Amino acid sequence: MFNEQVKVILYADDVKKASSFWQKIGFVEISFEELDGSQVAEVAMSENSTTHLVIYDRAFIEKNDDEATEPAPALIFGSDDTITLYKKMQEARVQLGDLTQIGEEYVFNFVDADGNYFVVSGK
Repeated sequence: MFNEQVKVILYADDVKKASSFWQKIGFVEISFEELDGSQVAEVAMSENSTTHLVIYDRAFIEKNDDEATEPAPALIFGSDDTITLYKKMQEARVQLGDLTQIGEEYVFNFVDADGNYFVVSGK
């Protein structure tokens, strides 16, 4: 059976920089480790979140498994206050797409330190 824990793998050119990016927009760093000459960070929306992002060093993974860094799946983050989150990310100087309203929901995209796109959707 599946449980509620979900971990999404991200590949970064600079693991520390990627972890810092996520922390800058409100995530917390769950762990940061050095394994076999490589770095791995795990971040989440909160200490109690059931969804974590695990950030691996792209060069290390490519050296050991060149098929593992295929394009990442698209992620859509939910938000209970999309407008406030958008403003917070603007203040943090995150590259953002336009904030648009689709029906009763607001949607925008943002780019992380490695150029990966993510979407936020919510009220």
